[in-house]
Amino acid sequence: MLGTLRTHENTRRIERLIAMNRAKILGVTVSRQGERIIAAVRVAVARPQQAGVAQSDSTVGIDVGVRRLATVATTSEVIGELANPRALEHRLAELRRLQCQRARRTRGSRQYLETAATITRLHAQVAHLRRHTIHVVTTTLAKTHGVVVVEGLDAASLLQQKGLSGARSRRRGLSDAALGEIRRQLRYKCPWYGSRSIEADRFFPSSKTCHTCGHVQDIGWSEHWTCEECLSSHQRDDNAAINLARWAGLGSVGAPVKRGAERQTESHSAAGDDTRKGSPTPVGSNNSVRSAA
Repeated sequence: MLGTLRTHENTRRIERLIAMNRAKILGVTVSRQGERIIAAVRVAVARPQQAGVAQSDSTVGIDVGVRRLATVATTSEVIGELANPRALEHRLAELRRLQCQRARRTRGSRQYLETAATITRLHAQVAHLRRHTIHVVTTTLAKTHGVVVVEGLDAASLLQQKGLSGARSRRRGLSDAALGEIRRQLRYKCPWYGSRSIEADRFFPSSKTCHTCGHVQDIGWSEHWTCEECLSSHQRDDNAAINLARWAGLGSVGAPVKRGAERQTESHSAAGDDTRKGSPTPVGSNNSVRSAA
């Protein structure tokens, strides 16, 4: 038994909604992050879909990567760039020093446990910085633009590449950037705020397609390249973001490669089938699910 827990967020609003039969607690997940015990409360809340998108007629494409965490562009120009915080890379030297220090300790000793706790806190700080950065950018995108197009990367396959020069450091950089997390958060945040999220086909060659003439060519890992047809110069991430923004108008029919499937959010209950067990929750036809720790 854990007994009484103190919550970080104020729970009075949830209590009022439950008393008015407008909310229902679906479950509580207790987890440990570093030295902290986190109790995440899953709640289905009946509330109207927010239609306060700042630019409801705006369509943007989001290209994610390691050089830049995200590049935001319309169908004609780049409007924003988010630098990669490289949370793990900046603390890697400190992590290696602590791991070497722990290896010299006697397992189970006081000093061993103290060093292990320091390593645990470092990992938690890295994860919190990475999560905070991604939450800020995804919330801003969902609240600002009516249509957000994000590339459907197969992040798991990217982490399995072997035999390339620097493949180990490249896989560590991909894990540090958490490229799939931006797409995952946009899936549920866009319906919250009244915008729409579209996932482009994972085989759509957004980086190697010239947004000026549409020519597709092999560019390898080059950051800057020149189109062989129209001689236009492109930056890899900028070009990909513009092509992704145009995907909303092309769809899977106009894509140069017609494999995979377009994934698109619909304006339905964000709780949906996630309530799983038991009878459907009686909180209303337009529900949403939030987690409070």
